[in-house]
Amino acid sequence: MNSSVFTDDQDCLPLLSDVGRAWQGLDRSSSPEMSVRLRELFEHLNTRLGFAPTDEGKRHQETFNRLLRYAYPELMIDLADRVYVQHERPMVFLNQDHIQLNRNADSDPPQPSKSLEDLGPDMETLFRELAETLQNRKALRDDPVVVRMLAESYSYYMALTKNFPWEDPLKDQIPPGTAPVLDVATGLTGFSLIHDWPASHPKLVLADSMPFIVEGLTHFKNLLDRRNVEILQAEFPESPGTSYKFGTIHVSKFLHHLQRDERKQFLRWAQNQLTPGGQLSVIDTDLENRILIAAEDLDYANKLMPGYLSTLVKIEERFCHNLVDDIREMGYAVRNFDFHEYHDETDAYSHYPGDNLPIKFLGFEILAQKSS
Repeated sequence: MNSSVFTDDQDCLPLLSDVGRAWQGLDRSSSPEMSVRLRELFEHLNTRLGFAPTDEGKRHQETFNRLLRYAYPELMIDLADRVYVQHERPMVFLNQDHIQLNRNADSDPPQPSKSLEDLGPDMETLFRELAETLQNRKALRDDPVVVRMLAESYSYYMALTKNFPWEDPLKDQIPPGTAPVLDVATGLTGFSLIHDWPASHPKLVLADSMPFIVEGLTHFKNLLDRRNVEILQAEFPESPGTSYKFGTIHVSKFLHHLQRDERKQFLRWAQNQLTPGGQLSVIDTDLENRILIAAEDLDYANKLMPGYLSTLVKIEERFCHNLVDDIREMGYAVRNFDFHEYHDETDAYSHYPGDNLPIKFLGFEILAQKSS
């Protein structure tokens, strides 16, 4: 199991050296919970990965351990974004300024073959290689220690900063004291939903299939003591795994991941799980399909973040209209259908900061009601 940098061969050089284990950056941190988990994660990875016993492997080991020596706790967030949620947070780079600040505070720095400034691109490459190694190797990606350390760090970061990557005003649509509410394929939006959910509101069930998301949201819910929130591991539409009857089922930017037959399967399941008069709330976009079409131009494709295209799902051209038609055909009453075409230029999906890509897509909202 080798990448171009990391290996699990028995005779490999250790991942960690005394240089990295000094943890100079973490010793200056105001985030002890994340710092503890960063150390535990890399001590654990040290039992699973290393470097080739070659001159190049020694150079990689030296550079990587200088990165760890001056690592900041938020490196755990950067790594989690790359490994688990690149689809939601595609733009992730090392904070070289933070690394340099930690280096400047080092009273006894090691004497490397290159200055820290010159090592910046090499550190970025090694960080990207590590993330890709964890992401592409199921045994590492699903390793319980890796999942837990990164998920709990994400939870502590959200609790500390309130810097939620996605927010959803779902609470404003739900009156107090009604039937339970389900948010489907919650993803990172779950952190803001948990934080904002009032104690007076009905039970909120957040469902996702990814262990990293489920573990992170569960930790965050317990950290904030949200007793009317439940976290559910579920795979839609195959095995939703809940027998609740819901007053509202909220589906934000998920149905475009399903082919039309799968969407119909989900709509039937949702209809069965809604209370009489219950609401199906859908927010979605054809952005992914538009990017896939634009990426047929190789110049456009080459500007996208590495690996981003592989996270996108192609859908039919009339996705929006087909979805409304299918909802009506199943007997829902469509109470509201609103859509807009958006034009933007952004570097959010670009491999190169500041290199804006033209983006054109359709966004829409559907509010449908099950018959009483």
